[in-house]
Amino acid sequence: MLQEILSSFVSLLIVDPLQAELSERLAQVRAPQAVIADVRTCAEASLPRLADRAMAEPMWVVSTALNVWTGQTSPEDILGNTNPQCGAALKAARIYLESRGA
Repeated sequence: MLQEILSSFVSLLIVDPLQAELSERLAQVRAPQAVIADVRTCAEASLPRLADRAMAEPMWVVSTALNVWTGQTSPEDILGNTNPQCGAALKAARIYLESRGA
């Protein structure tokens, strides 16, 4: 029960804003929908690991949420450090973002 609540909290404060920011930036540079969908899938797949970390380190949630909301932490950093399987999706996104200056 507590983990479900914490998972929802992490989703609302960390994963959803990260996903929205990356999706918006990718849409602005007209990245293919497949790249945007891969990033979305990556963000959703990262949620269980982020929730586990939140259970172990409650202050991490607070500091990470603040850093995400203030733009001090990039979505790529959070997702890449949380879920190594996001590497391909984030690399593809980074290619579009860097090539178009976003």
